[in-house]
Amino acid sequence: MKLNSKNEFDDSIELTKIAFMISGFEIGETKYYFIKWLYYFNVLWLYTDVFGEFSWLTEGMRLGKGLDELSMVAPCTAMCLLGTAKILPFFLSKQTFQKAVQKLRSIHPDEDELENVDRKIVIESHKFLKLVITFFFNSTMVVIIMFSCEPFTLMGYEYYNTGDVKLKLPFLVKYFFNTYANITIWSFMYLHQIWSTVIVCVFLFAADTLFYAFCTYLRMHFRILGHQFKNVVSLSPEETRKNMRNCVKKHQELIELANLLEILYSKSTLFNIISSSVLLCLSGFNIVVVQKTGTVLKFAPFLVMSLTQVFLLCFFGDLLMSSSIQISDAVYSCRWYDAEPAIRRCVLIIIIRSQKPCKVTASNFADLNLSAFTTILSRSWSCFALLKTMYG
Repeated sequence: MKLNSKNEFDDSIELTKIAFMISGFEIGETKYYFIKWLYYFNVLWLYTDVFGEFSWLTEGMRLGKGLDELSMVAPCTAMCLLGTAKILPFFLSKQTFQKAVQKLRSIHPDEDELENVDRKIVIESHKFLKLVITFFFNSTMVVIIMFSCEPFTLMGYEYYNTGDVKLKLPFLVKYFFNTYANITIWSFMYLHQIWSTVIVCVFLFAADTLFYAFCTYLRMHFRILGHQFKNVVSLSPEETRKNMRNCVKKHQELIELANLLEILYSKSTLFNIISSSVLLCLSGFNIVVVQKTGTVLKFAPFLVMSLTQVFLLCFFGDLLMSSSIQISDAVYSCRWYDAEPAIRRCVLIIIIRSQKPCKVTASNFADLNLSAFTTILSRSWSCFALLKTMYG
């Protein structure tokens, strides 16, 4: 059965919608009223571990533990804070969130009503988005499984070598009670920390894959609009004016959507850029310097996920910027020289406006593009080299 345009849109972000539902949000009309309480439950559940990590870190500093030991908990804490920062704007700006998604859904084109070139663009965009979301989903699942199973792996390894069983937990957390008092308490806290890991990954997955969807579909619309601009001039002046009005209206809609995206992601992007530098640095430090089997098993997927997350974010931000700028080339390629003066002036205004790209910024401190990714890697490497020198 062939899906219509709206069903195709919903199908392409199905995993994203599920992730938002687990996070405590629904895309579209609310069907389950209990879901809004899931957000509070998840945050409360997660931050019992986050505060415990801060407590462990504080006590470790007080006891004079080494940099290699203290750095074990810092990446986990930073990732928890990042997940919270990514999902918080959707809680604070629920109306903007719903408006942006519904607007993007409402303008999604129907393949049957498009020309062959535009239909090909839509199909490519659907396939590309589903491929990226599936890849990110599988990567996230690998991280959750490896992070959750790492204590069991170490316990089994120690039992094989020494014959003793020493209980371990995924996170280094200091609670107000003894988590190793008996097997029941330890089992519950183990499950507690596993769900905290899931919460962080779901927060990141929901926010990031929605960003991928927006950038992919905005790029798709800009490409279709560029094709329409190239053919805006027709033999009839009335038809040309009508085509130009439709194209200008569509261009304004896309700019408005990009502005809504900026509202939702601007502040969290700034935190993402800063925290990613810290995460990459500390994860690399733990793998290279500590050189323990358990550390490698825990932080290798951690490092890969952090690197993948920030790269995809910058990559899609770059796609949005480049596709919006290309509108000026498309407008210039139309037969504006055969049009009336009013149309020529309109073409000039559109070209000038298109020179200002639609983009997502880090609270106006930096643009989210591939240049930002290289900057993050550079800062991470500098921080890593400094830590390694201090430790040495």
